[in-house]
Amino acid sequence: MPGFAYAAIALVGAVAALNLVLTLALARRLREVGTGHAHDGEAVPEVLPDPGLEVTGLPHADLSTGRRTVVMLTPTCPPCRDLLDALTADAERYRHDTLVFMIGTPAETAAMAPRLTGFDTATISEQLAEKKFHVKGFPAVLSVVDGVIVGSSHQLPVPA
Repeated sequence: MPGFAYAAIALVGAVAALNLVLTLALARRLREVGTGHAHDGEAVPEVLPDPGLEVTGLPHADLSTGRRTVVMLTPTCPPCRDLLDALTADAERYRHDTLVFMIGTPAETAAMAPRLTGFDTATISEQLAEKKFHVKGFPAVLSVVDGVIVGSSHQLPVPA
């Protein structure tokens, strides 16, 4: 019987050690994600612009004065479709100050355009969105005041 007790104690100790190793690995991974670094130590690329970026000289819209919400959607991403649903479901709330950039060619965004009747819209390329707005991930919702980005998110703003 003592041999059985020693084996049970050894098994419990091994399980506890494995649990400790896995917990430490999880803590390390959470720290990496929280600090914006990938597993290999490289920085995780930002997909939304930092506040303070000036966005002027656009042929599609004048953002240089006033407050505007700029929404960028692609026709192929599911989160963009969800955001489009939310935007059109509460169109009266968002229509007055929202500019929607449909990312892609006019043919690619043709199905999206009819749903945005009443909104200021334009179709732009992904390259232009990245060049002018520093947006590399969609959907993107930017708050622009007097031509300067003051906030960015993947969600619509909560009305005051």
